[in-house]
Amino acid sequence: MKLSFKFVLTASAMLLLSACGSTPKTTVTPSYQDEIALHEKMGAVYKGRSYIEPNQNLFSVSRVANAGSVVNQGDFLTQLSIVQNTSPRMANNNASTYNKVMNWVLSGGNVEQITQYGVNLQQMRGEDGYQNVLMTGYFSPVIHARRTAQGKYRHPIHAMPKDKRYTRAQIYAGALNGRGLELAYSDSMLDNFLLGVQGSGYVDFGNGNLNYFAYAGQNGFKYQAIGRLLVEQGEIEKEKMSIQAIREWATRNPSRLRGLLERNPSYVFFKNDPTGKVRGSAGIPLVPLASLASDRSVIPSGSVLLVEEPLIDSKGNWTGQHQLRLMMALDVGGAVKGHHFDLYQGIGDEAGHKAGLMKHYGRVWLLK
Repeated sequence: MKLSFKFVLTASAMLLLSACGSTPKTTVTPSYQDEIALHEKMGAVYKGRSYIEPNQNLFSVSRVANAGSVVNQGDFLTQLSIVQNTSPRMANNNASTYNKVMNWVLSGGNVEQITQYGVNLQQMRGEDGYQNVLMTGYFSPVIHARRTAQGKYRHPIHAMPKDKRYTRAQIYAGALNGRGLELAYSDSMLDNFLLGVQGSGYVDFGNGNLNYFAYAGQNGFKYQAIGRLLVEQGEIEKEKMSIQAIREWATRNPSRLRGLLERNPSYVFFKNDPTGKVRGSAGIPLVPLASLASDRSVIPSGSVLLVEEPLIDSKGNWTGQHQLRLMMALDVGGAVKGHHFDLYQGIGDEAGHKAGLMKHYGRVWLLK
């Protein structure tokens, strides 16, 4: 299960756009215009697009309005094969779509020819009605830890207790001490927090082998986004919010970190998974950048999507380009609601760096 934070910018104001047209209306407040300009810097496009009403999550189209090539055909076929071998039920329920898409990919995957293989296209309206779908990223972190508390390794990662109704602050104060629930002790309270945000990850005990810690459960308290809290307090500018920005804030304010984290009462518990495979909520191993988390009420698990991924640089700036990827909806997230996808980036620091910077926009087509 994926429990990512949503410290991204809200675009709810864009729902005020009520008329079809090629660009948003100009009779709006300056702050609203600033919000549009900011979203354009994050990959959103308005010119040449018509507004789609909120009651229409998807609308049929005859072609993909992007003539680019799919960049991950091999990874997608690997992910599809894993689904077929791991979940016969999902494979059977989506057999027609899977076969049509596979035939298209094996024949070259020319986007302009996709409908010739019987594939039906439904485009997402986007969170603003102009087909701009929010895309964030998540990853499987690697935590440095030891099996017992020693030196700097003093921050416990817990297994699920029988009585789990303790807040984060109570757990930090020792509510679970003495129960033998400590799976590991890391060298970073923030890394442990982010492990809970991602919902799973790897632990390096210093012997060269990685142990996979899978999601075991949550304490039942509502999640509070610490990124949003930092923005509201004026600690970090809204447009600069990212995991990296939070790490930098924590480095500057070590004495305030625990207090900030305790404002999020939600706490995640883990279990050691000997298979070592990153799995989504559907129980299916995930292939990086061929799988994503979705809101099942909008895009059901097992769906195949053609995603216009926004390309960003090492600082999180949109480069002005998108690329097409085939992806499968195989996970969910506590903050993934509506027209928002969380793209699985992979394992380790490089994947984490990109995931922490990604809060951009692109178009998405559901393939049927």
